[in-house]
Amino acid sequence: MFQLSIHPKNEHEKLSRAQAMKNLVAMAYSIKYYLLAKPNYFSEKMRSLVSPKILEIGGIDSSSPLDEKTWKISDSEMRSRGIFAKDTLNLPNTLAFEITNYLEFIDKSNMVQNVYVAMYTSVTNIFNAFVGCIRIQTTPIPHAYNSHLHMICALYLLSIPFSLNGEALVTFLVVQFIVTFMLLGVLSIAEEIENPFGSDKNDLPISAYCDNLYEHLTFVLSNEKEL
Repeated sequence: MFQLSIHPKNEHEKLSRAQAMKNLVAMAYSIKYYLLAKPNYFSEKMRSLVSPKILEIGGIDSSSPLDEKTWKISDSEMRSRGIFAKDTLNLPNTLAFEITNYLEFIDKSNMVQNVYVAMYTSVTNIFNAFVGCIRIQTTPIPHAYNSHLHMICALYLLSIPFSLNGEALVTFLVVQFIVTFMLLGVLSIAEEIENPFGSDKNDLPISAYCDNLYEHLTFVLSNEKEL
């Protein structure tokens, strides 16, 4: 939308538009690392996207590259971070401000009003989605509900032997194993999907989402003259 709707008149405006597009993709990466409780981390791709001013403001926490395939973090550590952590810069918020600031001062004389509103709204929706992700991550299952659910399952499993008292040993063991496997499996699944942001197989592929955006941006910028 930026590429097709904003028509720069000189080289400076062209570079500003390209930087705004880079900021959008960098915002996706910053949301990813914020959700992974690594808010100050700048990957190589992010460092190629954000402006030097943002790098200076945020500081670079990339002296030792992050191995995303092996790097793990506990759900409790993820949840301990609020939407605005006191010890760090909120990079998604900073990038959203940079993008909206760019949209505020561009020449709108040759732009359809609805298109401009759509671009502005899209940036707002991205940030609202980020806030929604933080709410999902920082709102665990209530402790009382979780404890009660485990207690009910434990009591039910302990009561099964009394209900199968007259059955053969093999039947008793098979029924006990199946019921135990089913109930404990449901509890395990509930705990696994409680926080969908991470690097486990059951988590959302946010790295793939970000890399896909990066590849599209690279294609657009490299073929800008043809487009």
